[in-house]
Amino acid sequence: DFHDAWVQVADDEARHFKMINKRLGELGAAYGDLPAHDGLWQTSMDTAYDILPRLAVVPMVFEARGLDATPPTIERLLAHGDTESARILKIIAHDEIAHVAAGRKYYEYVCDQRDLPYYTTWHDMLRKHFRGPLKPPFNDEARYEAGMPPDYYQDYVLELPDIDGDGA
Repeated sequence: DFHDAWVQVADDEARHFKMINKRLGELGAAYGDLPAHDGLWQTSMDTAYDILPRLAVVPMVFEARGLDATPPTIERLLAHGDTESARILKIIAHDEIAHVAAGRKYYEYVCDQRDLPYYTTWHDMLRKHFRGPLKPPFNDEARYEAGMPPDYYQDYVLELPDIDGDGA
């Protein structure tokens, strides 16, 4: 079941890339033309030693952030008349719910195997492996549909390092 779930996620992600890459070409651009952060890749490397932090961060933070950020992006695209890009993002947003659900399901499975509490363990994993705070607004409806209730993220506050040394 675990392997089948992640093969399906990989298949979805390949399909998403193909749709976006094609759309970029139609708009006169190409994948890689614009700078992007490598947080997902870096996190994947940082969590390669253990499935628990990988599941806690990659699907339950990065994929879940897509649930939050995509609806306003779709609205902006529609406001500018780009119905095709909006259509593609609607497909991706729908698929991302299953990705977050798979991550949450197997994260909780591993927690159960290790006799760990879900929420505090998740917060610990984020403090160790996620660079930056969780940023509202949250798409509570889509996250709930993925089985990720607000108990996971609503009260989580990441203590950012004091990089200026001024105590603030």
